[in-house]
Amino acid sequence: MQLAQTKQCANCPWKVDRNLSKISGYNRENHEALKETIANPNHDVFEQLTSPKIAMGCHYSTDEKLLECVGWIYHQLRNNNLLLRLVLMRSNQIKDIEIDGAQRATFSETLTD
Repeated sequence: MQLAQTKQCANCPWKVDRNLSKISGYNRENHEALKETIANPNHDVFEQLTSPKIAMGCHYSTDEKLLECVGWIYHQLRNNNLLLRLVLMRSNQIKDIEIDGAQRATFSETLTD
C-alpha cells in the first residue's frame, strides 16, 4: 500500500490545537461513526485481524481521491493496530509520516474542542 499523503493537515482532528469548526463540511455524526476504525488493543490478534474496520480518511478526501488521515495512522501505529501494521509493512513511507504538534491521545478526545 502506498499512502496518498504523509504529512498531517493543519486542522486534523487528532491535533490538540485544531478547531473542528474550521474543517470544511465538518459533520459530527460522520466523525462519531469513525470510532469503528479504532483498533482495540484489548482484543486478541485474531479478533483485530478479522474485524471489519476501515481506515479513517482525511477530511480533504474527495469522491475521486481518498486521502488517508495521517493523524489516525500515527495514533493507530502507536496503539498497536495490527491490521494497519500488516498493510503498511511493505511501505517505505512509514519513515516519512510527519505529524504537526501535540496529538490527542484517544478518539473521544478528537470529538472535543
